[in-house]
Amino acid sequence: VKAIDLESARPTRSNPVDYSPEACPPEFAEAFLEGYGEEFVLQESYDMWSLGMMMYELSTGTGYFGSKNPTLITKTLMNEAFLPNIDDVQDEKLRALIGKCLNRNPKKR
Repeated sequence: VKAIDLESARPTRSNPVDYSPEACPPEFAEAFLEGYGEEFVLQESYDMWSLGMMMYELSTGTGYFGSKNPTLITKTLMNEAFLPNIDDVQDEKLRALIGKCLNRNPKKR
């Protein structure tokens, strides 16, 4: 499990220098694929999504996207119909917490 890319850690309200598709939220995936990823302003909601993906991996023993390639992961995240299925998380309270972290609406994370 890789918790953070220290070489690309950035303060809140700054712009990203790099990203990990497996942990980026849908709104950043869209910005990246639309060509304005470098202008994206990082918010706490980005970290909440990443935390949700990390907790999912820790609780299930596997990454959410498995071995999909980065481009496919980014396109999947950008698709408005994509809603993370977290049924594999056994603990009910943890599943609820992960669900809140993986809400597509950044304001509800």
